[in-house]
Amino acid sequence: MAVARRPPESDTVPLLQPSPQGALRSHLMLDDNDPQVADKFSMSRLRRSMHGRRQVPSSVHGAPVDAEETRQTLGRLKRMAGFEGQDFDPMESDLQREIAIHRSEHDYAIADTWRWLLSILIGAVMGVLAFLVDWGIDAMNGFKFSAVTRAVATSGGFAAPYLTHVGISLMFALVAGGLISFVEPLAAGSGIPEVKTYLNGIHIRGLLTIRTLITKLSGITFSIAAGLIAGKEGPFVHGGGIVGGGIGGMGSQTLTQLLGWRRRIQAPRSLGGYFRNAADHRDFAAIGTAAGVATAFAAPIGGLLFCIEEGVSFYSTSIFWRGFLATCVGVLTLHILADAKDHPGHLLATKFGRFRDFGLYTDNYASYGSRMFYHVWDVPIFCCIGALGGLLGALFIHLNVRITQFRHRHIPFRSPWRRLAEVVCLSFVTASIWFLMAWSSPCRPLPSPDDLRYLEIDDDKNLDFLAGGGTPPAEGLEHFPRLWCPNGTYSAHGQLFLVPLSQALRLIMHLGEPLPEARPAWEFPLGATLPFFVLCFCMMCYTNGVGASTGMFVPSLAVGAVGGRLAGRFVAFLVKLAGSQLPVSLTAYSVIGAAAFLGGSTRMTMTTTVMVMETTGALQLVIPLMLTVFFAKIVGDRYGVGIDDTHVRLRGAPVLDEPALDVYQQMIDDKLTVSELMTTSLITLPPVVPVRRLVDTLRMCNHQAFPVTPEVEKALGATGEPFELHGLILRSTLLHLLRSRRGFVEPQASSPLLARQQQQQTGSGGGRAFPGGPVLANGSSADYAAAAAVQLDERAHIPSSRAEQQQVLEEMQQIPLKIRVREDQEAIIAGLTPSDFDALLDLRPFMQRSPYVVNEDASLSRGYRLFRTMGLRHMFVSPPHPLVSGMVTRKDIITGGCPYNAKLALGRKANMGLADSQDAQVLRRRLPFIPYSAYDPTAGSSRLAPADSGSNLGAQARGDGSAALEEAEAPDAGAAGDRYQPTITQRRRPGEAELASVGVE
Repeated sequence: MAVARRPPESDTVPLLQPSPQGALRSHLMLDDNDPQVADKFSMSRLRRSMHGRRQVPSSVHGAPVDAEETRQTLGRLKRMAGFEGQDFDPMESDLQREIAIHRSEHDYAIADTWRWLLSILIGAVMGVLAFLVDWGIDAMNGFKFSAVTRAVATSGGFAAPYLTHVGISLMFALVAGGLISFVEPLAAGSGIPEVKTYLNGIHIRGLLTIRTLITKLSGITFSIAAGLIAGKEGPFVHGGGIVGGGIGGMGSQTLTQLLGWRRRIQAPRSLGGYFRNAADHRDFAAIGTAAGVATAFAAPIGGLLFCIEEGVSFYSTSIFWRGFLATCVGVLTLHILADAKDHPGHLLATKFGRFRDFGLYTDNYASYGSRMFYHVWDVPIFCCIGALGGLLGALFIHLNVRITQFRHRHIPFRSPWRRLAEVVCLSFVTASIWFLMAWSSPCRPLPSPDDLRYLEIDDDKNLDFLAGGGTPPAEGLEHFPRLWCPNGTYSAHGQLFLVPLSQALRLIMHLGEPLPEARPAWEFPLGATLPFFVLCFCMMCYTNGVGASTGMFVPSLAVGAVGGRLAGRFVAFLVKLAGSQLPVSLTAYSVIGAAAFLGGSTRMTMTTTVMVMETTGALQLVIPLMLTVFFAKIVGDRYGVGIDDTHVRLRGAPVLDEPALDVYQQMIDDKLTVSELMTTSLITLPPVVPVRRLVDTLRMCNHQAFPVTPEVEKALGATGEPFELHGLILRSTLLHLLRSRRGFVEPQASSPLLARQQQQQTGSGGGRAFPGGPVLANGSSADYAAAAAVQLDERAHIPSSRAEQQQVLEEMQQIPLKIRVREDQEAIIAGLTPSDFDALLDLRPFMQRSPYVVNEDASLSRGYRLFRTMGLRHMFVSPPHPLVSGMVTRKDIITGGCPYNAKLALGRKANMGLADSQDAQVLRRRLPFIPYSAYDPTAGSSRLAPADSGSNLGAQARGDGSAALEEAEAPDAGAAGDRYQPTITQRRRPGEAELASVGVE
């Protein structure tokens, strides 16, 4: 691998030496506050050398423009250094290949069945959890607002109701903040940025644990009851990911640790324990996020689209269909439990499907068609509202980023008491402002009794339960609270401010829907809606990111809905001013406004459209919703990414975005090659390594994976010379092997191997070193290891029975019970005996045999696509002219359609005497490679043709191998594949010796 030539050094700014550790390690060593260093990596020097010319060469477009941008880039790069990646590429070691080859068709069918059953279970569990959270929110809000109403009715005045409202809110806030500060800090916020980071391939310790789940869902219950401007939907994304990952792995490390490891909480394969690799765990976690959103909104399609659009980085049809089932089951479970609670004993007679999560009335009374409409001239106005929603969303993100930066400086993550104090103070301010708005409210006359008959109509309390609206008052009107007002009037501000936020959202969108079309639509006073819009927006900007479990979906919808209603009133005023009598649907404008601000904040399109449509019943507004959300996104994207992606970048996580979505990144990647960023000096391990040397290697570095090569010294050198790659092994796998003593070779067993190796070298001319280093006279441990690598059978440490193989594989899996490499490493090493340190460890059966490799001359764009598409953690770089042994096309590997090439090849193996007819197992070694010419139907008379005869099939059925012998004795044995013979005999592949023994070359 060539090392780039150094450019001439400047007299004023020293240039960095080319480092074999790679560009990343070199950049991390820089001081981003050094002005000389910052100036070196920007285009300012180039501009000075161009003597004032404005345009710079297009070949460096994308480089930092000035020193300030360089400092920002270096700062973000250093924040990324603390994150640890995951490898979603399925492991293919000799052990796993042996198990896969022997798996029966029945076992694959059972595994596929469990995929669907576990998806159903994920949905059902999320439905139960959503019901419990809704029940908790309903009970706490009912308790708080009932107490305040009683205080107003009994004492009146200001002090007693105020102290009741604020006191209860502070009590709930104390619990909400304490859970985050002292139990699980990772449960703060919505959790969507963290879950997105995990699904993209970044490991965050403690993110998907039972403790985080309990803290998250109980925390959001208390946060909403405390009156914080928050919703439950965001935390349900995080909770769903935890449930999905836990059920997919069918085990729990948290529960195992609580039991002191006396019992392993881990289901066997017979009970669904099939999916314990990183890729399956990611997929089930993604399905859980879909079920979480679906049950939080009671919107199954919206939840599924959220998983696809915002959650997963690796979309697959399998995730889509299983997520489809999980969301369906989750919402159905929620509705069944909610109706069973309100109609005990009459569940079978209860009518389902008559209400929406953010609906105020059942579908029996909500006249969606008469109240939600639009004219053709409304469409451009909706597009303008979408653009304003994008601008407002960008403003919200900008303000929230500034607040988050202030919070990181003055209320750090590791100061639990400060975080708790912030939550309590925020709850105090919010509760006080909301109470003051209600207390200072003007009193308005109640609507006419005839209108009240429609406005207060409601026959299904599930609407209040699902929206967390609290228990409706036993006396008085539900939607027109009297509070401090005299009889015949209601509190205009208390209607929106002294109710839960979700209830205010429902009122803003739907109040007045059952009114006959001939009557005017209900209008809220500007004195209530305008302060509600401003205060909600300001408090939402600060609340998002506080040290409590909070979500921002409901606040975004509430701010957007009241903003849309204000816009609708302005349009209605203009229409009336123009002398027209055309009606304007304020309900439609509030729905459009809600979608505009949510789309402008999150930059989601399909999810926002479908979710708003499902939760409000606005099916007839689907086209305006699509246009509104589209304009909100394109305007918002001019100022940056959505709120969740912004927080991901603030944390510095090295998330790999889809290349086609970031033209700027694609431009930079197209101008560089992989070799310009690769590391050429690698810490590697030999195929058979002395345990003492392995321990030293593990202690001297913090790498999470090690290339396996017999040319260790060459790989570590700074010259960039290519070395022979045998595989890749993870640190966690090495620790598993050390703990279980698997793959160990005792020194006395390797002594004769060393003597035999020395004799072979002496007989062949002597002096030539075998892989691993030169042969020393005293026979060091490295010599024994190198000799063992040459002489020992690579598969000697793979158990012979399938049960033992499966047991070994389950012991080495990191899901659900894992080795924490930083905490457990020294304890595992301390458990080794002196004889263990003197032993050798054979890595070959347990390492990844086929890591991904890219050509060093490939563009960085090509490497990026391969890295992201395959979900890799490491990728090796090969010389510009690698050796090639063949080529595979689409038709070669297709298995799901004509011509079934792989299926035919497998069938041909079955007729060659290489399979044991008993229990569908193969010979001791894996199925061998069969040259294509051996059974090419177009190559004249195939030498394997006699295998199709009845006698050979009969011999195969007897299992005595006579079929293969008869093929070897066929008179036309040399007819087939003569023109392929030179290529086949040049290099033996695994399994060709078996074929040669039966007469097939």
